[in-house]
Amino acid sequence: MTVEIVNGEKLNDKYHQSDFLFKVKTVDSVLLTKEVVIDFKDETSKFPGDEFALYKYLYGKDTGVITSPASKQMKKKYVGQEFTIMAYETGEFSGVPNGYFKYQPVRQDFGFHFRHYLIVVSNLPKEGN
Repeated sequence: MTVEIVNGEKLNDKYHQSDFLFKVKTVDSVLLTKEVVIDFKDETSKFPGDEFALYKYLYGKDTGVITSPASKQMKKKYVGQEFTIMAYETGEFSGVPNGYFKYQPVRQDFGFHFRHYLIVVSNLPKEGN
């Protein structure tokens, strides 16, 4: 599949604010007619999922703080890039089911739902290379 890196801040939800996601462009060389933006987990170490992972990927070391100007510079190098990858879709149930708080203290969480995401297993070379 062909994917484009998306800045989670552009989705206007708190859950994805510091994450990167994939916008799926093609699957098996078939262009998608409806936009699909999806979370991912990377098994290749080629696709950082958040700003701190991107910092480590770009500069080879961890950091405890990323300034706003540094964040913008890093994102310019990553967001919007397209890649051809091999991945599969999976998912998991997440959140708190109805009735949970009868037995446990109330806490902030999401409602019970199924969450889809991609597992990246390979970064494929671009066609023509």
